[in-house]
Order: sequence, then C-alpha cells, then structure tokens
Amino acid sequence: MKTRDALTPLLLIVVAAAFLFSACSDSRRGIYPGEVAPNITGIDLAGQPLALHQVPGKVVLVNFWATWCAPCMAELPALEQLYRSLRDQGFTIVGIAVDDTLENIKEAVQKNGITYPVLLDEKGKSKRLFELKGFPESFVLDGKKQVMIITDPGDGTPVTKIIGPREWSQNRAMQMFKGLLQ
Repeated sequence: MKTRDALTPLLLIVVAAAFLFSACSDSRRGIYPGEVAPNITGIDLAGQPLALHQVPGKVVLVNFWATWCAPCMAELPALEQLYRSLRDQGFTIVGIAVDDTLENIKEAVQKNGITYPVLLDEKGKSKRLFELKGFPESFVLDGKKQVMIITDPGDGTPVTKIIGPREWSQNRAMQMFKGLLQ
C-alpha cells in the first residue's frame, strides 16, 4: 500500500505535465465550449457550394450522418420534427453528410421529408476537424457559430458533443432548445 501512496504524487506530476504540454502545443485537437466551430464546406443538394457558417440561426444543431448508418436514418424524422417546431424562433439544423454520395443523400432527404439545410462533406474533412468517432454525432452552436455546452437530451449530462442518436422531438430536447433560444 505504501508503494501506491508514494506513486500518487508522481502520477499527479506526470498528468499535470502532460496537460501543460498539450495546452501549449499547436497541435491541440478537439472542439471546446465557446470556440468557433470549424467552417465545414461542402455542396448542398443542388451541387452548389455551402459552408456551415453561411447558415443563419440563433441556435444551430449540427448533425453529422450518413445514409449507410441505420441509427442516423432512424433519427432523421425526429430531427425534421424538431426543426419544423422551432425554425420560426431562430433555430436551424444543418445536416452534414459524410462518407456518402450526393445521390444517396438526395434520396434519403426526399424519403424523410427533410427541409433543413444538408451539405455533403465530400472530402471528409469534418471527421478530423470535429474529431468524429462515429455516426450520428451532433454539436450545438450559438448564432456566432460558437460551440455550446448543452444538456444531453438522452441522459441529462452536460456535453459539447452528442454521440449517437437521440429522440430529438421528445419534450426534453424540445424544452432544452426553447430555453437556448430565449
């Protein structure tokens, strides 16, 4: 037991040094609260250039997805319902399709009646810039496109990134976004 107690201060020093080194490094990765989100560019459904920062909104839910991802496809109707409920209050959603084709995206959007902006990240840059671990993943941005800390509608914990699908049209999510819009 004494050996473990002696190692504790050493472990704290190593962790602190690693933190300081990473904080001073230019190669810092990740998306942090209050930082401006990377301005992902791609093409819209008409094949025209579209950038994330071009999309207006007081609150913007950025949802990364793909047509080959079953959980992504399952959450699309709830995202559309959330969007239709709150769009007149300054809320928007930007769907960013990654690792997919424009034809597949168009088909999925039409099949699910999606009316919010969707862009295709043909080069997959968003995976690196947003450190995506899988699909779907979502972030919430304010009107200045800064990353917000929100309450995960799935489990109520504070987060900057939501990993996995959520029931976006349920009351918990709806109330959270209404609060952010005020």
